[in-house]
Amino acid sequence: MNIRTLSLLTLLLAFSACTEEDAARPRFAARNQPAPELRLPKLLNAPAAEIRGWDALRDKAVVLEFWATWCEECVDSIPHLNDLAAAAGDAPVVFISVTDESEADVKEFLKSHPMKGWIAPEAGADIFRAFRVYGRPHTVLISRDGRVADITVPGAVTEEAVKRLLSGAPAAQAGRSAPAAADVLAEFYLAEAAVSVSSASYGPDRMSGAGIPLKHAFDFVFGQADKLEVKPEAARAMNGFYDIRFRFPKGRGEKYRREFFLKGLETALGLKVKDLSKESEVYLLKRAPGGPLNVRKKETPGAAGSDGGKCAVDGGSFGVLGAALAERLGEPVLDETGLKGYYAYAFDFKSGDKKTFNAELNSQLGLRLERRLRKIRVLEISRPEP
Repeated sequence: MNIRTLSLLTLLLAFSACTEEDAARPRFAARNQPAPELRLPKLLNAPAAEIRGWDALRDKAVVLEFWATWCEECVDSIPHLNDLAAAAGDAPVVFISVTDESEADVKEFLKSHPMKGWIAPEAGADIFRAFRVYGRPHTVLISRDGRVADITVPGAVTEEAVKRLLSGAPAAQAGRSAPAAADVLAEFYLAEAAVSVSSASYGPDRMSGAGIPLKHAFDFVFGQADKLEVKPEAARAMNGFYDIRFRFPKGRGEKYRREFFLKGLETALGLKVKDLSKESEVYLLKRAPGGPLNVRKKETPGAAGSDGGKCAVDGGSFGVLGAALAERLGEPVLDETGLKGYYAYAFDFKSGDKKTFNAELNSQLGLRLERRLRKIRVLEISRPEP
Protein backbone atom coordinates (compact mmCIF):
# COMPACT_ATOMS: atom_id res chain seq x y z
CA MET A 1 0.00 0.00 0.00
CA ASN A 2 1.29 3.45 -0.89
CA ILE A 3 1.36 5.43 2.35
CA ARG A 4 1.38 8.70 0.44
CA THR A 5 -1.96 7.97 -1.17
CA LEU A 6 -3.30 11.06 -2.88
CA SER A 7 -6.14 12.71 -1.00
CA LEU A 8 -9.08 13.03 -3.27
CA LEU A 9 -12.12 15.25 -3.60
CA THR A 10 -15.14 13.76 -5.38
CA LEU A 11 -18.47 15.48 -6.11
CA LEU A 12 -20.76 15.38 -9.15
CA LEU A 13 -23.91 17.26 -10.20
CA ALA A 14 -26.93 15.92 -8.37
CA PHE A 15 -30.15 14.84 -9.99
CA SER A 16 -33.14 16.24 -8.10
CA ALA A 17 -36.46 14.69 -7.21
CA CYS A 18 -38.74 15.72 -4.35
CA THR A 19 -41.70 13.63 -3.27
CA GLU A 20 -43.85 13.27 -0.19
CA GLU A 21 -41.90 10.08 0.62
CA ASP A 22 -38.64 12.07 0.59
CA ALA A 23 -40.08 14.62 3.00
CA ALA A 24 -41.02 11.86 5.45
CA ARG A 25 -37.38 10.81 5.82
CA PRO A 26 -34.44 12.70 7.38
CA ARG A 27 -32.21 14.68 5.05
CA PHE A 28 -29.05 13.25 6.61
CA ALA A 29 -28.06 9.85 7.97
CA ALA A 30 -27.91 9.41 11.75
CA ARG A 31 -27.62 6.27 13.84
CA ASN A 32 -30.89 4.76 15.06
CA GLN A 33 -32.92 7.00 12.73
CA PRO A 34 -34.70 6.18 9.45
CA ALA A 35 -32.26 6.26 6.55
CA PRO A 36 -32.43 9.15 4.06
CA GLU A 37 -34.17 8.37 0.79
CA LEU A 38 -32.22 6.10 -1.54
CA ARG A 39 -32.25 6.91 -5.25
CA LEU A 40 -29.71 5.26 -7.53
CA PRO A 41 -30.09 5.87 -11.28
CA LYS A 42 -28.10 2.82 -12.40
CA LEU A 43 -27.38 -0.65 -11.04
CA LEU A 44 -24.99 -3.40 -12.17
CA ASN A 45 -25.04 -7.03 -10.93
CA ALA A 46 -28.61 -6.43 -9.75
CA PRO A 47 -32.10 -7.69 -10.68
CA ALA A 48 -33.29 -4.11 -11.32
CA ALA A 49 -31.82 -1.31 -13.43
CA GLU A 50 -32.24 1.38 -10.73
CA ILE A 51 -33.50 2.06 -7.22
CA ARG A 52 -36.15 4.74 -6.70
CA GLY A 53 -36.66 4.37 -2.96
CA TRP A 54 -36.52 2.01 -0.01
CA ASP A 55 -39.66 0.18 -1.16
CA ALA A 56 -37.42 -1.69 -3.60
CA LEU A 57 -35.50 -3.10 -0.60
CA ARG A 58 -38.41 -3.70 1.76
CA ASP A 59 -37.56 -6.14 4.59
CA LYS A 60 -33.94 -6.39 3.47
CA ALA A 61 -30.85 -5.33 5.42
CA VAL A 62 -28.43 -3.25 3.38
CA VAL A 63 -24.66 -2.78 3.54
CA LEU A 64 -24.24 0.51 1.69
CA GLU A 65 -20.62 1.05 0.64
CA PHE A 66 -19.39 4.35 -0.83
CA TRP A 67 -16.27 3.69 -2.88
CA ALA A 68 -14.31 4.58 -6.02
CA THR A 69 -11.96 2.81 -8.41
CA TRP A 70 -9.25 5.37 -7.62
CA CYS A 71 -9.55 4.84 -3.84
CA GLU A 72 -6.78 2.44 -2.82
CA GLU A 73 -8.41 1.53 0.50
CA CYS A 74 -11.72 0.86 -1.29
CA VAL A 75 -10.06 -1.50 -3.76
CA ASP A 76 -8.26 -3.30 -0.93
CA SER A 77 -11.64 -3.83 0.78
CA ILE A 78 -13.29 -5.57 -2.20
CA PRO A 79 -12.17 -9.15 -1.31
CA HIS A 80 -13.42 -8.66 2.26
CA LEU A 81 -16.84 -7.45 1.09
CA ASN A 82 -17.00 -10.26 -1.47
CA ASP A 83 -16.38 -12.77 1.31
CA LEU A 84 -19.16 -11.23 3.42
CA ALA A 85 -21.59 -11.36 0.49
CA ALA A 86 -20.70 -15.00 -0.16
CA ALA A 87 -21.08 -15.91 3.52
CA ALA A 88 -24.52 -14.24 3.65
CA GLY A 89 -25.83 -16.66 1.01
CA ASP A 90 -29.60 -16.35 0.62
CA ALA A 91 -30.08 -14.22 3.74
CA PRO A 92 -32.17 -11.05 3.17
CA VAL A 93 -29.18 -8.69 3.01
CA VAL A 94 -28.01 -6.68 0.01
CA PHE A 95 -24.50 -5.28 -0.53
CA ILE A 96 -24.59 -2.08 -2.63
CA SER A 97 -21.38 -0.30 -3.68
CA VAL A 98 -22.09 3.32 -4.65
CA THR A 99 -19.78 5.50 -6.76
CA ASP A 100 -20.14 8.68 -8.80
CA GLU A 101 -17.89 7.35 -11.56
CA SER A 102 -19.20 6.55 -15.04
CA GLU A 103 -20.76 3.20 -15.87
CA ALA A 104 -18.12 2.66 -18.57
CA ASP A 105 -15.22 3.22 -16.15
CA VAL A 106 -16.76 0.92 -13.55
CA LYS A 107 -17.39 -1.86 -16.07
CA GLU A 108 -13.77 -1.65 -17.21
CA PHE A 109 -12.61 -1.84 -13.57
CA LEU A 110 -14.80 -4.89 -12.91
CA LYS A 111 -12.95 -6.87 -15.58
CA SER A 112 -9.98 -7.12 -13.23
CA HIS A 113 -11.75 -6.62 -9.87
CA PRO A 114 -14.94 -8.74 -9.66
CA MET A 115 -17.51 -7.59 -7.08
CA LYS A 116 -20.24 -9.89 -5.77
CA GLY A 117 -22.67 -7.22 -4.59
CA TRP A 118 -24.73 -4.71 -6.53
CA ILE A 119 -22.81 -1.77 -7.97
CA ALA A 120 -24.37 1.68 -8.40
CA PRO A 121 -22.35 3.92 -10.78
CA GLU A 122 -23.13 7.53 -11.67
CA ALA A 123 -24.70 8.30 -8.27
CA GLY A 124 -25.43 11.98 -7.72
CA ALA A 125 -23.90 14.25 -5.10
CA ASP A 126 -27.18 14.31 -3.13
CA ILE A 127 -26.73 10.75 -1.89
CA PHE A 128 -23.16 11.47 -0.77
CA ARG A 129 -24.38 14.47 1.22
CA ALA A 130 -27.37 12.61 2.65
CA PHE A 131 -25.22 9.76 3.97
CA ARG A 132 -22.51 12.14 5.27
CA VAL A 133 -19.75 10.79 3.03
CA TYR A 134 -16.70 12.93 3.89
CA GLY A 135 -14.17 10.39 2.64
CA ARG A 136 -14.04 6.96 1.08
CA PRO A 137 -14.47 4.14 1.85
CA HIS A 138 -17.56 4.91 3.94
CA THR A 139 -19.98 2.22 5.04
CA VAL A 140 -23.56 2.61 6.27
CA LEU A 141 -25.46 -0.37 7.70
CA ILE A 142 -29.24 -0.24 7.22
CA SER A 143 -31.48 -2.58 9.22
CA ARG A 144 -34.43 -4.45 7.75
CA ASP A 145 -36.83 -1.80 9.06
CA GLY A 146 -34.98 0.93 7.13
CA ARG A 147 -33.06 2.49 10.02
CA VAL A 148 -29.36 3.40 10.17
CA ALA A 149 -27.78 0.76 12.41
CA ASP A 150 -24.19 1.98 12.09
CA ILE A 151 -21.87 4.30 10.16
CA THR A 152 -18.47 2.67 9.92
CA VAL A 153 -15.71 1.39 7.61
CA PRO A 154 -15.66 -1.84 5.58
CA GLY A 155 -12.89 -3.44 7.65
CA ALA A 156 -15.11 -3.20 10.74
CA VAL A 157 -18.03 -5.04 9.07
CA THR A 158 -17.73 -8.70 10.06
CA GLU A 159 -19.95 -11.75 9.57
CA GLU A 160 -21.12 -11.26 13.15
CA ALA A 161 -22.00 -7.62 12.37
CA VAL A 162 -24.09 -8.75 9.38
CA LYS A 163 -25.90 -11.32 11.54
CA ARG A 164 -26.65 -8.63 14.12
CA LEU A 165 -27.92 -6.38 11.36
CA LEU A 166 -30.28 -9.10 10.13
CA SER A 167 -31.54 -9.82 13.63
CA GLY A 168 -32.15 -6.15 14.42
CA ALA A 169 -29.69 -6.18 17.34
CA PRO A 170 -27.75 -2.93 18.02
CA ALA A 171 -24.38 -2.62 16.31
CA ALA A 172 -21.52 -3.83 18.51
CA GLN A 173 -18.67 -1.42 19.26
CA ALA A 174 -15.42 -3.21 18.43
CA GLY A 175 -13.27 -3.95 21.45
CA ARG A 176 -15.40 -2.07 23.97
CA SER A 177 -18.42 -2.58 26.19
CA ALA A 178 -18.89 1.12 26.89
CA PRO A 179 -21.96 3.07 25.70
CA ALA A 180 -22.82 3.12 22.00
CA ALA A 181 -20.79 5.48 19.80
CA ALA A 182 -23.64 7.99 19.71
CA ASP A 183 -23.26 8.45 23.49
CA VAL A 184 -19.47 8.93 23.47
CA LEU A 185 -18.45 12.45 24.49
CA ALA A 186 -14.80 12.12 23.50
CA GLU A 187 -12.62 9.20 22.47
CA PHE A 188 -9.03 8.46 21.43
CA TYR A 189 -8.13 4.93 20.39
CA LEU A 190 -4.86 3.80 18.75
CA ALA A 191 -3.67 0.22 18.30
CA GLU A 192 -1.57 -1.79 15.89
CA ALA A 193 -3.73 -2.84 12.95
CA ALA A 194 -5.97 -5.80 13.71
CA VAL A 195 -7.08 -6.33 10.08
CA SER A 196 -5.23 -6.49 6.77
CA VAL A 197 -7.94 -4.49 4.97
CA SER A 198 -7.32 -0.72 5.04
CA SER A 199 -10.24 1.70 5.27
CA ALA A 200 -11.05 5.10 6.72
CA SER A 201 -13.97 7.48 7.10
CA TYR A 202 -14.13 11.08 8.28
CA GLY A 203 -16.61 13.55 9.69
CA PRO A 204 -16.44 17.07 11.14
CA ASP A 205 -16.05 15.73 14.67
CA ARG A 206 -14.61 12.26 14.19
CA MET A 207 -12.29 9.95 12.31
CA SER A 208 -12.30 6.16 12.17
CA GLY A 209 -9.74 4.01 10.38
CA ALA A 210 -8.65 0.39 10.21
CA GLY A 211 -5.20 -0.69 9.04
CA ILE A 212 -4.12 2.82 7.99
CA PRO A 213 -0.83 4.76 8.22
CA LEU A 214 -0.60 7.67 10.61
CA LYS A 215 -0.29 10.07 7.68
CA HIS A 216 -4.05 9.75 7.06
CA ALA A 217 -4.74 10.95 10.59
CA PHE A 218 -2.23 13.81 10.17
CA ASP A 219 -4.03 14.98 7.02
CA PHE A 220 -7.35 14.98 8.90
CA VAL A 221 -6.03 16.82 11.95
CA PHE A 222 -3.63 19.32 10.36
CA GLY A 223 -4.88 19.61 6.79
CA GLN A 224 -2.55 19.07 3.87
CA ALA A 225 1.04 19.99 4.76
CA ASP A 226 3.63 20.62 2.04
CA LYS A 227 6.11 18.22 3.60
CA LEU A 228 6.51 15.63 6.36
CA GLU A 229 9.94 15.61 8.01
CA VAL A 230 10.20 12.36 9.94
CA LYS A 231 13.21 12.09 12.24
CA PRO A 232 15.02 8.71 12.17
CA GLU A 233 13.87 7.79 15.68
CA ALA A 234 10.22 8.34 14.65
CA ALA A 235 10.37 6.44 11.35
CA ARG A 236 9.36 3.05 12.71
CA ALA A 237 6.22 4.38 14.36
CA MET A 238 5.30 6.47 11.30
CA ASN A 239 5.73 3.48 8.96
CA GLY A 240 3.33 1.29 10.94
CA PHE A 241 -0.33 0.61 10.23
CA TYR A 242 -2.94 1.27 12.90
CA ASP A 243 -6.56 1.05 13.93
CA ILE A 244 -7.45 4.62 14.86
CA ARG A 245 -10.57 6.24 16.29
CA PHE A 246 -10.99 9.68 17.66
CA ARG A 247 -14.16 11.58 18.33
CA PHE A 248 -14.86 15.01 19.80
CA PRO A 249 -17.90 16.67 21.35
CA LYS A 250 -20.27 17.76 18.61
CA GLY A 251 -19.27 21.10 17.12
CA ARG A 252 -15.95 21.26 19.00
CA GLY A 253 -13.75 19.14 16.76
CA GLU A 254 -12.36 22.04 14.75
CA LYS A 255 -11.19 23.84 17.89
CA TYR A 256 -9.80 20.96 19.93
CA ARG A 257 -8.95 18.04 17.63
CA ARG A 258 -5.31 19.02 17.13
CA GLU A 259 -4.51 19.29 20.84
CA PHE A 260 -6.54 16.16 21.60
CA PHE A 261 -4.81 14.14 18.86
CA LEU A 262 -1.29 15.30 19.77
CA LYS A 263 -1.69 14.38 23.43
CA GLY A 264 -3.00 10.94 22.49
CA LEU A 265 -0.19 10.41 19.97
CA GLU A 266 2.49 11.39 22.49
CA THR A 267 1.01 9.14 25.16
CA ALA A 268 0.63 6.13 22.87
CA LEU A 269 3.76 6.34 20.70
CA GLY A 270 5.94 9.04 22.24
CA LEU A 271 5.75 11.13 19.06
CA LYS A 272 6.10 14.91 19.07
CA VAL A 273 4.85 17.03 16.18
CA LYS A 274 5.85 20.59 15.29
CA ASP A 275 3.91 22.58 12.71
CA LEU A 276 6.56 24.82 11.12
CA SER A 277 7.04 27.31 8.32
CA LYS A 278 10.39 26.83 6.60
CA GLU A 279 12.15 28.23 3.58
CA SER A 280 13.00 25.33 1.32
CA GLU A 281 13.82 24.57 -2.29
CA VAL A 282 10.69 23.16 -3.94
CA TYR A 283 9.19 22.57 -7.36
CA LEU A 284 6.71 25.12 -8.72
CA LEU A 285 4.06 24.11 -11.24
CA LYS A 286 3.72 26.96 -13.74
CA ARG A 287 2.28 27.70 -17.16
CA ALA A 288 4.67 27.24 -20.07
CA PRO A 289 4.59 29.77 -22.95
CA GLY A 290 1.34 29.22 -24.84
CA GLY A 291 -0.15 27.09 -22.04
CA PRO A 292 -2.28 25.64 -20.77
CA LEU A 293 -3.16 23.01 -23.38
CA ASN A 294 -5.88 20.32 -23.39
CA VAL A 295 -7.53 21.90 -20.36
CA ARG A 296 -11.26 22.59 -20.11
CA LYS A 297 -12.87 24.99 -17.64
CA LYS A 298 -15.77 23.58 -15.59
CA GLU A 299 -18.45 25.31 -13.54
CA THR A 300 -18.74 22.66 -10.82
CA PRO A 301 -16.40 20.32 -8.93
CA GLY A 302 -16.13 16.70 -10.04
CA ALA A 303 -14.08 13.54 -9.67
CA ALA A 304 -10.32 13.72 -9.26
CA GLY A 305 -7.79 10.95 -8.79
CA SER A 306 -4.38 9.50 -9.47
CA ASP A 307 -4.32 5.85 -10.44
CA GLY A 308 -1.20 4.07 -11.66
CA GLY A 309 0.53 6.21 -14.24
CA LYS A 310 -2.28 8.69 -14.90
CA CYS A 311 -3.70 11.69 -13.07
CA ALA A 312 -7.27 12.36 -14.23
CA VAL A 313 -9.34 15.33 -13.05
CA ASP A 314 -12.89 16.18 -14.12
CA GLY A 315 -13.54 19.33 -12.18
CA GLY A 316 -10.67 20.15 -9.81
CA SER A 317 -7.64 22.34 -9.28
CA PHE A 318 -4.08 21.86 -10.48
CA GLY A 319 -3.17 21.13 -6.88
CA VAL A 320 -4.27 17.54 -7.62
CA LEU A 321 -1.62 17.31 -10.35
CA GLY A 322 0.89 18.98 -8.01
CA ALA A 323 0.23 16.30 -5.37
CA ALA A 324 0.66 13.50 -7.93
CA LEU A 325 3.96 15.01 -9.09
CA ALA A 326 5.12 15.47 -5.49
CA GLU A 327 4.45 11.81 -4.78
CA ARG A 328 6.72 10.76 -7.65
CA LEU A 329 9.39 13.41 -7.10
CA GLY A 330 9.51 12.92 -3.34
CA GLU A 331 9.49 16.70 -2.82
CA PRO A 332 6.81 19.38 -2.51
CA VAL A 333 5.24 20.73 -5.70
CA LEU A 334 3.36 24.03 -5.32
CA ASP A 335 0.68 25.11 -7.77
CA GLU A 336 1.63 28.53 -9.17
CA THR A 337 -0.24 28.21 -12.46
CA GLY A 338 -2.60 31.02 -11.45
CA LEU A 339 -5.49 28.94 -12.81
CA LYS A 340 -8.36 29.31 -10.36
CA GLY A 341 -11.61 27.35 -10.26
CA TYR A 342 -12.44 23.90 -11.63
CA TYR A 343 -10.82 22.23 -14.63
CA ALA A 344 -10.94 18.95 -16.54
CA TYR A 345 -7.57 17.58 -17.61
CA ALA A 346 -5.43 14.45 -17.62
CA PHE A 347 -1.71 13.83 -17.34
CA ASP A 348 -0.03 10.56 -18.28
CA PHE A 349 3.29 9.76 -16.57
CA LYS A 350 4.38 7.95 -19.72
CA SER A 351 7.97 7.05 -18.92
CA GLY A 352 7.97 7.41 -15.15
CA ASP A 353 11.39 9.05 -15.46
CA LYS A 354 11.61 12.23 -13.35
CA LYS A 355 13.93 13.79 -15.94
CA THR A 356 11.16 13.70 -18.56
CA PHE A 357 8.36 15.21 -16.44
CA ASN A 358 8.97 18.73 -17.73
CA ALA A 359 8.88 17.69 -21.37
CA GLU A 360 5.72 15.63 -20.77
CA LEU A 361 4.01 18.45 -18.87
CA ASN A 362 4.83 20.89 -21.67
CA SER A 363 3.57 18.67 -24.48
CA GLN A 364 0.44 17.37 -22.74
CA LEU A 365 -0.76 20.37 -20.72
CA GLY A 366 1.40 23.37 -21.61
CA LEU A 367 2.82 23.45 -18.06
CA ARG A 368 6.33 23.24 -16.61
CA LEU A 369 8.22 22.74 -13.36
CA GLU A 370 10.65 25.27 -11.88
CA ARG A 371 12.99 24.86 -8.90
CA ARG A 372 12.76 27.79 -6.47
CA LEU A 373 12.97 28.75 -2.79
CA ARG A 374 9.61 29.13 -1.07
CA LYS A 375 8.23 29.22 2.46
CA ILE A 376 6.39 25.96 2.95
CA ARG A 377 4.45 24.26 5.71
CA VAL A 378 6.38 21.39 7.29
CA LEU A 379 5.24 18.89 9.91
CA GLU A 380 8.33 17.80 11.85
CA ILE A 381 7.84 14.48 13.63
CA SER A 382 10.28 13.32 16.29
CA ARG A 383 10.41 10.80 19.13
CA PRO A 384 12.45 12.20 22.02
CA GLU A 385 14.07 9.75 24.37
CA PRO A 386 11.89 9.13 27.46
